[in-house]
Amino acid sequence: MRLICRKVAFGHTGLIFSALSVMSFHILHLLSPGLRIRVKLDQLHVEDSETGQTRTVPLEDISVLISAAPDFTITAGALRRMAELNVLLMICNQKFEPISLTLPHYCPTSTEVLRRQVEWTDAWKNAIWRQVIAAKIIHQASVLKVFPHTQHLLQSIAERCLHPPETPPRQGLDTSQVTATKRDLVRQWHAAACESRAARIYWRKFMPLVCPNTTRREPGTRAGVNGMLDYGYAIMRTAVLRSLAAHGLIAALGIHHKAKAGSFALADDLMEPLRPFIDAQLYHHLDSGGVVADMKNWAPRAAALLITEVTMGKNKLRLINAIDLYIQSFQQASNSGTSPSLQFPPINSS
Repeated sequence: MRLICRKVAFGHTGLIFSALSVMSFHILHLLSPGLRIRVKLDQLHVEDSETGQTRTVPLEDISVLISAAPDFTITAGALRRMAELNVLLMICNQKFEPISLTLPHYCPTSTEVLRRQVEWTDAWKNAIWRQVIAAKIIHQASVLKVFPHTQHLLQSIAERCLHPPETPPRQGLDTSQVTATKRDLVRQWHAAACESRAARIYWRKFMPLVCPNTTRREPGTRAGVNGMLDYGYAIMRTAVLRSLAAHGLIAALGIHHKAKAGSFALADDLMEPLRPFIDAQLYHHLDSGGVVADMKNWAPRAAALLITEVTMGKNKLRLINAIDLYIQSFQQASNSGTSPSLQFPPINSS
């Protein structure tokens, strides 16, 4: 069994095990069969039944536990303590497709957070959604720095999304009193229209970079590059869910995506600007010798993205902490009832 934590490696000489891989700070992968997981004195103990080896990790150092092992055993005590410390458990099938996610039982940190969330107005949600989509398009533009013209075009769409033409009709003014040309001008800069327009431009340029002779993104296919992207997006969604739970926000109540049974609409909303981080990571992974559909190598690489450093203001911090600041800024906007600029993690386009 191999444990990598804070640049310290453990293992048998001459043997390479893939049972456990911890990306130094907060992300832990379980890959081998027959693992037994328990918690003792807030230490996570992982025992490999095949070798008899046991490795321990401080539970407070873990934010997400990801299992793609064929089978493993975890005690109720471990699950209980993980929930208390807001450690999420994501279980994948043998194709590395996420199929289950455990979250702490909802417990608001303040009744103000809960009350404000259920009182969101359509105008407030639309204003915040414009910021979210504009940030997503700006990050897409950063990924496509190798295409300066396309990058500039996407940046222009993001700017118009954030600052659209004055929206008619004014209060009390019937739409019939507004010219069709003016209505069309406004509609074409709705957030949904901007997102759709940018997506068509973006995927036509990005997909050939990671999959030659392909110009379309096909989510949900569970194969090839599309499956790798879906897995990476699931990692990002998990990080957002963790922060939402920490800040007492109900993940089922979104600002754009509709709530459905078993869905996390707010997480789906707020992870949109984070998708290009995974796109860029996949591009670098394949460009440095990674193989399409090789999920065993891609899974830890995708999770490792959460511990890379980004710069927010004058501070350098890990992406998973930057996501927490982003969610915190959203919570503050919710509590204020206004739509100040959210703090989006900047993408590293180098």
